[in-house]
Amino acid sequence: MCTFFNKILNEVKEKDQSIKLQSNEAIVDTTKEMISFLYEKLESMKRYVLSSNFNSLDDEIHFFKKVKPNIHSLLIFYKHVYNIEITRPIGNGKKSIIHYTDYLEKVSKSNKRYYRNNSFYQYIKSGRTDKDELYFLRYKDNDVIYTGNQSFTFIDFQFTTFYDSVLSLIIAEQRLTSYIENKNESYTNDQSIANLNWSNSKSSMIELIYALHISKSIPQSNIRKIASVFEQVFDIKLGDIHHTYHRMKYRTDSRTLFLDQLKHALESHLGQNDQ
Repeated sequence: MCTFFNKILNEVKEKDQSIKLQSNEAIVDTTKEMISFLYEKLESMKRYVLSSNFNSLDDEIHFFKKVKPNIHSLLIFYKHVYNIEITRPIGNGKKSIIHYTDYLEKVSKSNKRYYRNNSFYQYIKSGRTDKDELYFLRYKDNDVIYTGNQSFTFIDFQFTTFYDSVLSLIIAEQRLTSYIENKNESYTNDQSIANLNWSNSKSSMIELIYALHISKSIPQSNIRKIASVFEQVFDIKLGDIHHTYHRMKYRTDSRTLFLDQLKHALESHLGQNDQ
């Protein structure tokens, strides 16, 4: 059983370490992929535990204290990252910092009733092991009452001691705190770059974005990344850029109205300078 769990732990560690969460435009897709991956690994471990059980009480304690929380906490963390990023306001600076800070405060407040100022939290923080049988063996604490907290992904009595999920919350919040502190620091550093105002239409901006992408003027990038940068710099929400692109194809006059305007404006300005 140790070999099976170690294999999963190594796979999860390798996957987690390969993920970079610096680029905002890639975070949502990356976290969705990681969430599915972690669900699959937890379900795989669950099937194994239910079919094979544990060789000893020490094995069971080790699993619910060291193995499962390491993976379950990652699942909670990446779900938080997904939620916080899909609701993040467009633009840099104060709005994003407030958003991240408020989200962390809500998470901490929600978790507080489960482990702040209680004996289990102090037990974990002090590194004690004398009550491991109570906290990390199934069916040992009959007074545990499960509430509707969405963070507890697995509440099957055969695959949880309740406290392994509480431990997962503790680990996940610690990592989320570090993630948000790093994001806030980066946005604080970016505040020196003021947002610019876009005076033309959104469709004009999308036309320019597609021209830059298709011409490979910005190599090693994709259309979504370019659009995300424009959204952040100009503090604008472009919406479905692909739908706008398809509408461009059916324009009755010029398909490149904005690019034509840019060309005309530049040529006129160059002509004035020649005079």
